This record gives sequence, structure tokens and C-alpha cells, in this order.
Amino acid sequence: MVLIEEFEKDLTKLGNDYFINELIKVPDIAAWARENNTDLTEPHLPMKLMVKNEDRLSMVIQSEINDEMLSNVIRNLGIRWSVKDNVTDMEKKLNSTRKRLAYCFLKEYARSLQKSEGDALSEDEWVLEEMEYLGYFDE
Repeated sequence: MVLIEEFEKDLTKLGNDYFINELIKVPDIAAWARENNTDLTEPHLPMKLMVKNEDRLSMVIQSEINDEMLSNVIRNLGIRWSVKDNVTDMEKKLNSTRKRLAYCFLKEYARSLQKSEGDALSEDEWVLEEMEYLGYFDE
């Protein structure tokens, strides 16, 4: 089980880097979405970017994430990525909880970018470029 509070410093820094003003921790993201009449376009992600008011972005994050949920996110990335590159093993590339949470955070953010136009592979490419730029793969 991944406890988000253990990674709150990393996620807060990511939020600051991408103008996300607030991290909102909830026990169950699916239940939160139902209660708030919000669609989870990526129901397998433990995060949801939302506009709290006109000038504030917030990231809603499930406070406890099952390890299998994170593994499935990375496995799905690997399947999509194999169309572009069938040599890179995404499970090895994103080999820590810190990297996997950063991927989820940036993937949810990438969905809001107009240049990706809803193309999951373009979003993945942007996320991996950002993670490289931010030094996640220097570890």
C-alpha cells in the first residue's frame, strides 16, 4: 500500500512546478468522483486534476493507493509505448513509487494540454520528456 503522505513533498513540488495550487487527499477517488458528479476519464489513475475556481488548479489524490493499481498504470503505459519503442521496459524505467506517482500526476496534467488532443501516446511522450527534464531518470 502506498501512503500519499509519504510522497507529499514530491507531489507538492510537482504541483508548484505546474501551477497546481492545492493537493486534495481523499480516501477513494472513485467515491469522491461519484459524490462530486465528476467524470474520471482515466478511472485507473489515482488522481484527478480539477479547476477549483477560475484561477486555481487542484489535484485530487487518493490517499492510499494499492500497489497493484500503480503497477497496472505502468503496465498500460508499457503496452501503449510498445507501439513507439518495443525495447524500453517501462516497469524498469519507472522502477520506484516516486517515479510512478510522478508519472500518474503528470499524466493527469497532460490530459489538460491542448497539444495532446486526447492522444494517450502523445500524453505519455510529454510526461516522459517532463520526467527526464525534472531529473527523475538521473536517480
